[in-house]
Amino acid sequence: MNLSYSISVIKLSAILYFVVCLQYGYAAYTQTITYTAKSEPLTVVLQALKQQISYEVLGTNDILVNKEPVSIVAKNMALSTFLDQILLPRDISYRIADRTIILERKRTAKRTPTPPRPTDTKTQQTIHGRVLRVDGTPLSGASVAINGKIVSVADADGRFILTDVLPGQSFSVTMVGYLSVTLAVQENKLSYTIQLKEEIAHVEEVVVTGYQVIKRDSYTGTAITKSGEELRQVNPQNLLQAVQVFDPSFKLLDNNLAGSNPNALPNINVRGASSLPSGSGEILRRDNVTGTTNMPAFILDGYEVNVQKVLDLDMTRIETVTLLKDAAATAIYGSRAANGVMVITTKAPKEGKLRVSYTHETNVNMPDLSEYNLLNATEKLEYERLAGLFDGTLQRQPQESLDELYYQKRANVLGGVDTYWLSQPVRTAIGQRHGLFLEGGSPVFRYGVDMRYQTRPGVMKGSDRNQYSGGLNFSYNLKNKIRFQNELAITVVKGNESPYGSFSQYARMNPYYRMADDNGNIIQRVDTWRRVAASGQGTNEYVLNPLYNATLNSFETLGYTEVMNNLSGDFDLGGGLRLRGQVSLMKRMHTGDDFRSPMANQFFNYTTERTNEKGSYTSYSNNELYWDANIRLNWLKRIGKNDFNVVAGTNIRTENLDERSFTAIGFPNDRFTSIGFARGYAENASPSSNYIASRLFGAFMSTNYSFDNRYLLDATVRADGSSKFGSNNRVAPFWSIGAGWNIHNESWFNNPVINQLRLRATTGLTGSVQFSPYMSRTTYTYEQGNWYSSGIGAIVNNYGNENLSWQKTQNTDIGFDMGLFNDRIMLSPRFYYRKTNDLLSDISLPTSTGFVSYKENLGDIENKGVEINTNLIAVKNTDWTVSFMANLVHNTNKIVRISNALNGYNDRVDDAQQTDDLRGVPLLRFKEGQSVDAIYAAPSLGIDPENGREVFVKRDGSLSYVWDPRDIDVVGVATPKIEGSFGGTFRYKQFMAVVFFQARLGGEMYNQTLVDRVENADPRYNVDRRVLEEKWRAPGDVTFFKSIQDQGQTEVSSRFVMPDNLLTLQSVFLSYELQHSLVKKMSLSNLRIGLTANDLLRFSSVEVERGINYPFARSISFSLQASL
Repeated sequence: MNLSYSISVIKLSAILYFVVCLQYGYAAYTQTITYTAKSEPLTVVLQALKQQISYEVLGTNDILVNKEPVSIVAKNMALSTFLDQILLPRDISYRIADRTIILERKRTAKRTPTPPRPTDTKTQQTIHGRVLRVDGTPLSGASVAINGKIVSVADADGRFILTDVLPGQSFSVTMVGYLSVTLAVQENKLSYTIQLKEEIAHVEEVVVTGYQVIKRDSYTGTAITKSGEELRQVNPQNLLQAVQVFDPSFKLLDNNLAGSNPNALPNINVRGASSLPSGSGEILRRDNVTGTTNMPAFILDGYEVNVQKVLDLDMTRIETVTLLKDAAATAIYGSRAANGVMVITTKAPKEGKLRVSYTHETNVNMPDLSEYNLLNATEKLEYERLAGLFDGTLQRQPQESLDELYYQKRANVLGGVDTYWLSQPVRTAIGQRHGLFLEGGSPVFRYGVDMRYQTRPGVMKGSDRNQYSGGLNFSYNLKNKIRFQNELAITVVKGNESPYGSFSQYARMNPYYRMADDNGNIIQRVDTWRRVAASGQGTNEYVLNPLYNATLNSFETLGYTEVMNNLSGDFDLGGGLRLRGQVSLMKRMHTGDDFRSPMANQFFNYTTERTNEKGSYTSYSNNELYWDANIRLNWLKRIGKNDFNVVAGTNIRTENLDERSFTAIGFPNDRFTSIGFARGYAENASPSSNYIASRLFGAFMSTNYSFDNRYLLDATVRADGSSKFGSNNRVAPFWSIGAGWNIHNESWFNNPVINQLRLRATTGLTGSVQFSPYMSRTTYTYEQGNWYSSGIGAIVNNYGNENLSWQKTQNTDIGFDMGLFNDRIMLSPRFYYRKTNDLLSDISLPTSTGFVSYKENLGDIENKGVEINTNLIAVKNTDWTVSFMANLVHNTNKIVRISNALNGYNDRVDDAQQTDDLRGVPLLRFKEGQSVDAIYAAPSLGIDPENGREVFVKRDGSLSYVWDPRDIDVVGVATPKIEGSFGGTFRYKQFMAVVFFQARLGGEMYNQTLVDRVENADPRYNVDRRVLEEKWRAPGDVTFFKSIQDQGQTEVSSRFVMPDNLLTLQSVFLSYELQHSLVKKMSLSNLRIGLTANDLLRFSSVEVERGINYPFARSISFSLQASL
């Protein structure tokens, strides 16, 4: 399917909806009630209401029991008025969502003390009032009650009249979705203006699974739900980092290479790793692990998206985010659920008159170079002298030439040359985001239009990621029986990588080098070092200025254009049955261009014969097309004391990816950047293409049941069929079951301290198919270099396995929820156990087959741990709110079983560990009984004070100065013992402050900085300051590092394994909402200003250089929200 056809479908959908909208116009529709009751129980009235209007009513029994009988005569009465009259006088508030009436205990925002009851001698009077929203607009339908009895209702202009009231008598004003207000009648005051504040919906009261909305107090699964507002208070730029603060088991793995690069994608684990790492290269090291096999599934408004889409989301449009973690919560997603599921819902347009909302944000990102501790010019030259670089005997060079070289460098130092190279490629980057949202409509037709523009410049000069997007959202509601909604969104993202290259190049540059000549021109070659081998053969090593590349016309751009259309329908079949369907289409077109000037440093050493190979241009495109459809039947019913929430349905998803790329070389000069100027392809190279198609079909059924809101049961079954599976394993069954007990709802439980106590346990089977679609099939690659008389040749590219199946994860979760002092203190500890079977591994094959290995399901990993979530509301009243929270997680990981091929991989790692490039790097190994995060190195006792040499401990316990790879063993585990977050929220009237910290304790880290920048540091380039201050120099020196003159390779050693304890001030949020009287003078309805700071402080037990290729950053965001 091509793009033009897809856009035609979208256009047709939009036209059809506009025709429907024009047909029905904006005629308002209001649900009315006709009903008469005389002293009937409230539960009977609500049951009759459900049958008359086909709404569902959710509420716990403790809210409804012991309420006075209802007497009412209603004829074509508005639903909101009817509910006001039967619920509000009985201290029950409610809200309506998705044809469901949710009952809650009534909360009061402000209560003015009621004066003593007046005597009969005071004169009765008639008063007038007007009810307004905070933004000053009238609020129609608000109920006015005296002594709990509704005596008036605000009209369309928000006005009401009370007659025969006495001074001192109190009256209350209530409205669904708003906090009630109670006032006292004042003598001789005949006019009142009441402003009602909108009640913030408690998103924690329900769990949105993507297929169901379930009351949390009847749910046994493990799910963390946060509102978009809460997440924006933590980090307004990165949704995933904000989620990590609220749930530490959702872990963004540190990427010390990419740092804060706005174009980099994160790796994520949820409750530990359930798959073996993958990455670039046959031998894995921790800095080249690039696989995303542990990535959770992301569901956006009902359809699956990738992590890039989540990172590019405008956080101001997010309504809620729910993280589903255990089997009961995720089994409904089957083969996509082994690593958890994140369900994201965006804001829907609200009805009413046209409302215009504008948000602005200015983001300031500052490079964090605090972890770099390099030598200055004087120190660096002294280190070179002590290391023997100017010693003719050690360097096998004439002493006179080395002396001359030394004094040339010393002249630069004495001349004041002390270049701070780290500051050259970085900047303080200022980005901005603008968002405009228009919404409104009637109960029949609602509309929303949003436009967004965002710039995200990186702290490396020239790097950025900019986004332009817009969307249309229409919904049509036919008598609350049939509802259609269509959302069209177009997003354009353009990014640039920095022309300044890798940040690591600048960290190596000597401070006594000049950047430019006397005329201000950037110098390309700044130095030449002569190296002479023991054989007497010498070579020149040229030091090139990395800034020179930035003066050229090289560029690297990337981006995509995305068109997304989401059409859904909702049909009320009566009797609690609802039929829902959704079809989503997403077309994403990626492009990338990478031009390297022929004058770039990488071509400096090309010989004359290779002149016509200088310069390169790589072009890349990837077209993605996703269809995602589901249809489901929901049944929400209460029968006596039995509550049922059941969904059954099916979904289908297709993915098509078409990748194309080529690299051309040989450009005549720096200005000719067009691909047309290339001489041709590189030798033995040609354009490449790759087409990937996969399909997933699933059927599911999930039941949430509660008896008297005391005994709870959740059960889910699902079957998936995927084209990724082998032909002998096309269908994958998944299941889960959970049970719970609301002890606090038992009649015998009456504890003045504990108001909520829920026990729950779940278990189930989920899966993962995060691997290439064609691993189960034998595939071929055409060899364009091999042409025969019969045509082009082909070779087998992948040896297929028809038995290949999904990875299976058995999840077990046990926990309880406890609320103390009317939920002022909340405690939720959980224990979980996850065992993943049938890990995807390589099976060794005889070399005679032409293959080293093929894919098979062999290997098991287990994770087990404890999570604890706590909340404390210390102060809560009209003016003040003070609350605290702490979330902790402990996880252990173990490889239970591996294949023979992984044993072969470990043998290859032992061989690779002896090569010069990898001798000092702890390579990944996989051994049964050990953690995936285990650190492997040779045990060491440290440096011998007598000679400055390292002492190793061999397997037999003897000591040796000789490093032997056969001695390598587990010397540490990178997984922390405990990690978590804690913080607090402080509110005083219109001012709010939120502070969050993150911490980890008990883990270990291999300090690669000490190896690369101290032990194995080349003295010809700049290094960490510890190389000068802490290296061994003379017998008797007790030091951590070997001799300063020892230029030999330092091998991987336990000496560099260090405790990894970390505390960061992750987020500080400050906001102030201006008073309405001041805002009204600006012709606005509301105005809020805010400030968010991220990554302000960092305290670590390990000193390492962070951000090797791209530095990390601290950020400050200034926000403004205004509405007309």
